[in-house]
Amino acid sequence: MLPVKRLTAAKTRLRGALAGVPHDRLVLAMAMDTVAAVRACPDVQATLVVTRDPVVSRAIEKLGAVPVPDKPDADLNAAVRYGATRTTADVAALTADLPALRPAELSAALRAVPASRAFVSDAAGTGTTLLAARGGAALDPHFGPGSAGAHERSGAVALTGRWPSLRRDVDTPDDLVAAAQLGLGRHTAECRYASALAAGYRDVMQATVSSYDAESRSGTMLLDDGTQVEFGREAFDAGGLRLVRVGQRLKVEHDGSGAVVRVTLLTLP
Repeated sequence: MLPVKRLTAAKTRLRGALAGVPHDRLVLAMAMDTVAAVRACPDVQATLVVTRDPVVSRAIEKLGAVPVPDKPDADLNAAVRYGATRTTADVAALTADLPALRPAELSAALRAVPASRAFVSDAAGTGTTLLAARGGAALDPHFGPGSAGAHERSGAVALTGRWPSLRRDVDTPDDLVAAAQLGLGRHTAECRYASALAAGYRDVMQATVSSYDAESRSGTMLLDDGTQVEFGREAFDAGGLRLVRVGQRLKVEHDGSGAVVRVTLLTLP
């Protein structure tokens, strides 16, 4: 079972992580990759997604998951408790922000769950990515800040397997970089500039503006090695610029394919 907020309200600290990618598209892509990995796990019999967002419901149905209307419409814990009422079998709640999740790691964690309740903490060790219960035991979720400690105090067993993709939830742009380095699922990887983010914008050069069109917020630059390159609206907006002039010096960041992903003034960090 995965609880998913309305896309417009989810993952606020991740907003703007990928230039040119709408926030709701990125959040949905991560949820779809998480669901796809869960569906591919041989230890999962059914995948429920508790949500009030119709876009999420339609997308996960295409992946073979079952949408469950989030009737409490309160918080994540209320959604998890409600979803757990839909089954009498062993149940697990998983966060929907695990775009690098590997089915084999999820399988290993589920098999490690003892006769009652257990949880998997996130990479930072303070949050929770998986909470599971066997034998009709109540999930008793305590998701939120400091949830790992809260789950342990409530009697849940902390599972100690390494499982890097299961522990790599994504709340911030840095988290997304870390997930990308593990290997993103197809939907998240298809988001524009995800590959550049995975590289950490390592490739940086300097250039001089050759032309600029204010209406389209795009133009051309002459790199210091003499190569002329174009930059588009997304790269311009990613650098937080309002205007550039012909002859102005810029710092240029591009991905491994050579595509410009951000331009900033040399005087800016």
